[in-house]
Amino acid sequence: MIFVNYLKGRLKYIVIILFCSFINAGVLFIYGCHVEPVVYALVIYLFFLSIWIAVDFYFQRKKHRQLAYYNPLNEAPISNLIREKDFICRDYQNIIEKLTKELRKECNLQTVNQQEVSDFYTLWVHQIKTPISALWLLLQTDPDKVSQMKSELFKIDRYVDIILGYLRMENINQDLCLKHYTLESIVKQSVKKYAPLFIKSHLGVKLEQLDCLVLTDEKWMVFVIEQLLSNAIKYTPAGEIGIFADRQELDGIRRTRLFIQDTGIGIYPEDLPRIFERSFTGYNGRMDKKASGLGLYLCDMVLKQLGHSISIDSVPKEGTTVTIVFTENLNY
Repeated sequence: MIFVNYLKGRLKYIVIILFCSFINAGVLFIYGCHVEPVVYALVIYLFFLSIWIAVDFYFQRKKHRQLAYYNPLNEAPISNLIREKDFICRDYQNIIEKLTKELRKECNLQTVNQQEVSDFYTLWVHQIKTPISALWLLLQTDPDKVSQMKSELFKIDRYVDIILGYLRMENINQDLCLKHYTLESIVKQSVKKYAPLFIKSHLGVKLEQLDCLVLTDEKWMVFVIEQLLSNAIKYTPAGEIGIFADRQELDGIRRTRLFIQDTGIGIYPEDLPRIFERSFTGYNGRMDKKASGLGLYLCDMVLKQLGHSISIDSVPKEGTTVTIVFTENLNY
């Protein structure tokens, strides 16, 4: 089968050589040469043609076998494997090498992404197992503790929201619906959802100056604020959480800032530069073994896709202020 394919590839060269051989034999015959030397010359042509075919087929088959078992992801560049003298073949080799480099980059990136996803799911499973185990324990020991069960279910619901947000991040551009919303309506949705945790933690909440219109996606902004409120409640043992906004307009650019301020344990200065890194928990996370470092990472990623920005200022043992900036060009 290999030889048949080889003959198909070399057919035009073989036909040209045979054509030239028969023309040469015909010319000799026309000019009076006897049939015997003409046939003898033709046989010699065919003999050397056969030798050329045999030698050429040997080298072509060798190349074929090298290429058949060549793995572009693990082995040396193809130019080192087979050195071609023909400049067209070298051009093809250059193209293949460029494509191979791109393929290796994509494979390495895919490997990193798969590892990140694997790490994320592993961490998420460990997190969600805790409230599930707590629920089973409550059901077995004291099934009348409805409030505690609701608290554990709320944690499960929050972890499910995180995993859904993470999964949707890859196609977030297809899921956006940008409209003008009031910050008050968005914030109140999140506060209402977290009201049981505010009550359980004996924390006050203050909402001020939130009657501002912003251009955003309501669903994703609710997701972000819920993550920020969750962190604020978790790290605020006493006091209150304040949410307020202000607005500035200059040269047709409107900047609306939303502040979420707590009176919690704060964040150490050395941790602030890395606070939005994936899975980074910092000092507070080491104190709280259940911290995942995913909430702020997802908030930062979502806000970047929405065209907003986020920053955090904090003083240890005094509190933390999260600032989200909405920028809108009024000239369009």
